[in-house]
Amino acid sequence: MKTLPIIKALIDWDYDFSSDFKTNEKGYTFVIDVWDSTPKLALYKFTPFAVKCDHTDQQPPEELLKKALEEQGVKAKDGIFKINHELRNWIEENILDKAL
Repeated sequence: MKTLPIIKALIDWDYDFSSDFKTNEKGYTFVIDVWDSTPKLALYKFTPFAVKCDHTDQQPPEELLKKALEEQGVKAKDGIFKINHELRNWIEENILDKAL
């Protein structure tokens, strides 16, 4: 993702999914995208009219993703969920800092 240095300043680490399409907010956040029981780290772009979720090329260890889901009490087969502090640290060290 060559655009990450630009996106870095627009990341909303505390984005509230319940505000999708209800405000004029634009930006990005990182999420855990679970599809068919498989969690993947994804960059989530939100605008007043649309959202887009793209899996990152570099993925954290699956244990980190599962731990973040367990902390939220999630046992879903599909859905988009928040990351935890440990995943944020991993993203900053392994994706954002290396993109600069």
